[in-house]
Amino acid sequence: MIRKKFLVAVAAPALLIGAFASFASPAMAATTSLTASLSGANETGGGDTKATGSVSVTVDTTSGQVCATVTSDISGAVAMHIHKAAAGVSGPVVVPFDAKKINAGSSCATVAAAIAAQIAADPASYYFNVHTPTFSAGAIRGQLAAAATSVGAGSGGHAGSGSRPSPALVIMVVAGAGIVGAAGWRLARR
Repeated sequence: MIRKKFLVAVAAPALLIGAFASFASPAMAATTSLTASLSGANETGGGDTKATGSVSVTVDTTSGQVCATVTSDISGAVAMHIHKAAAGVSGPVVVPFDAKKINAGSSCATVAAAIAAQIAADPASYYFNVHTPTFSAGAIRGQLAAAATSVGAGSGGHAGSGSRPSPALVIMVVAGAGIVGAAGWRLARR
């Protein structure tokens, strides 16, 4: 009998907190997925009108790590960057990438977490471009946007990314665990 009471007093609150932690984990992810269609027509200084491509970007707002995977018909890129500026305007580089990684996997860079958070929060204020020897000002460019993803636990998509559980929810779960534990403890003492 004491064993049952002990389980109610100790295990029930632990299970409640564990359930909350597993439920909250996907929502607490700090990674945002972005994308852009790249073309020469988007370059402000006149890019390579025959070149196209796409980029998938992941932004970790906690660590500041930003990774880009570029697929394009460009070979011999000399630079790849994320710049801060709206469409049609040139802006400063905020995240540089290894141009050798174009069409060959992901290139990652670490920036200040605040910059990563700004990119994730307002991707339309940033653009990605690729430079070549012939088009040193930029061959192809595209404004970043939230990647279209299905919403689901652990999707890593934009929906719910970077969000935190509300303080009220945390208080309710902890209070609930305390109430369950106190009730269990009373039963165990009988």
